[in-house]
Amino acid sequence: MLRKTDDKKKLKKYWFALVGKELYTFKSVNEHKHKTMHSLVGVFLKVGPAEKLDDSTMLYPITLSFPNAKVRDYYLLSEDERNSWVTAIKSVIGYSNLHDFYKFGATLG
Repeated sequence: MLRKTDDKKKLKKYWFALVGKELYTFKSVNEHKHKTMHSLVGVFLKVGPAEKLDDSTMLYPITLSFPNAKVRDYYLLSEDERNSWVTAIKSVIGYSNLHDFYKFGATLG
């Protein structure tokens, strides 16, 4: 996944591992000590529309809103990869949606 740098103009690549209800961040793929860890307890997930980085690159964002009001935006380079992360995170946080349980049809009254 990618994160925007502090100046919001560049992207920096990080490696992530989802372990239980915790999301670990690593600076490189071979690193054994994590840079940060975020507990996903009480987190809200938002999937944003695709964003164009440049003429050849699309970014697929997800936003995690933490209980302490901290918001983190993450970007993936493919929609399939984003969907995979979204599915995994939804599973961990116990996400449910009304549309998952009911089929909405025509208005009854």
